[in-house]
Amino acid sequence: MGKRITQKGNMLPNYEDAVKTILDKVQRLEKVEIPLRACAGFVAAESICAEFNLPQSAIAGFDGYAVRSQDIREAAQDNPVILRVIARVRAGFPTDCVLAPGAAIRIMTGSIIPQGADCVVRFEDTDETGNKNGPGKKNPVGVKIGIGLLPGDNIWPAGSNIREGNTIIPERTLIGPVQISALASMGKSRIMVFRKPTVAIIATGDELVRPGGRLTRGKIYSGNSVAVAALVRHYGGVPKILGIARDKETALAAKIQKGLTADAIITIGGVSKGDFDLVRLVVAKIGEVVFPGIRMMPGTATAFGILRRLSADGMQKAIPVFSLPGPPAACLINFETLVRPALLRMLGFKTVAHPSVEAIALDAVRHKRPVAFAMFTSLQTLDGECQVKFDITEEKSMQACLAAANSLTIVPEGAAVKAGNKIQVLPLDWRRDQLFL
Repeated sequence: MGKRITQKGNMLPNYEDAVKTILDKVQRLEKVEIPLRACAGFVAAESICAEFNLPQSAIAGFDGYAVRSQDIREAAQDNPVILRVIARVRAGFPTDCVLAPGAAIRIMTGSIIPQGADCVVRFEDTDETGNKNGPGKKNPVGVKIGIGLLPGDNIWPAGSNIREGNTIIPERTLIGPVQISALASMGKSRIMVFRKPTVAIIATGDELVRPGGRLTRGKIYSGNSVAVAALVRHYGGVPKILGIARDKETALAAKIQKGLTADAIITIGGVSKGDFDLVRLVVAKIGEVVFPGIRMMPGTATAFGILRRLSADGMQKAIPVFSLPGPPAACLINFETLVRPALLRMLGFKTVAHPSVEAIALDAVRHKRPVAFAMFTSLQTLDGECQVKFDITEEKSMQACLAAANSLTIVPEGAAVKAGNKIQVLPLDWRRDQLFL
């Protein structure tokens, strides 16, 4: 293919326009059927409806006695009603006994309500031993009831959990433990989901050494690759680290060609304007650079492109290429703001916009910048009010800020922030011990 760069001159997109452009180019992946036990973290590719009621019959909500409410209408702790016990029933073993007036059936949680009974008296409201653990009276002949109940008390009606015909899981719902529980309750063993995207990760630069390698003068470890792989996995993708591409067109092109077997490619570094920044050049020769940078710091040197390959069915498939900057803060910020929504779209999520909250600034950002500026910040709540702190560590290093942050705040182009101002903040869920998950 010939060299092609869509964006021309200095007309770089702002953050919002860059996201829109990316989402216009990215499609959700195809549907696959997988075992229910493996579907956590996938997105449902179809709506699933209940084929029967759950429970299928009215069941006991507590351990106790199934009785007729009219028989215990006048019961109280100081005036108990004595009923004769005619049977015992447990979950999975329904009884054919019909409850007659003045009788009770000993019943366990989840058991089908016997014919004639319309409520369940808990053991705690009878003369049962209050602190028993495990089997109690094996064959009691009578029971004292110390409470009056209404019809339906302590009974779960048929369909009270899931009703036949109701939608259990709407299409494009993220599958988690609750959804798996509901589907398993319906006997589902396999479901249709959208496939998870594989993401090829390529670090660039002669100065890079893989973690664990020998670090010599002038070299640095390639830490961004494993960090980006962790974020890909965190947001539901399958990372494939392809190693380090040296600062030669042929080496970089070979790595990118290898990455075409994935659903998306992320390159790290080599997107600025230096003599050895070759990523945009190589991507343009192989495919298309949709935009060569964005109007947001840090990381204005972030490009987005499209490469194409033939799929197994002979159709041409578009492979998005996210070219992130090398500095760790800029790399991670632009992953969160630009790559994250694309991954969620590929996974089949209905909503991919980043959650945000309005917070009150606890300190100031005094310097106005010609483009928007993204900062790692600390978000907290006090008396139900969100607050954000910009200066989040006594150490003035970027790595210290990264370690202390739980949110991103994008200061608009040409704006300053004073303490007390309200501003939108993007909570991060990278660290599970943070307040905002």
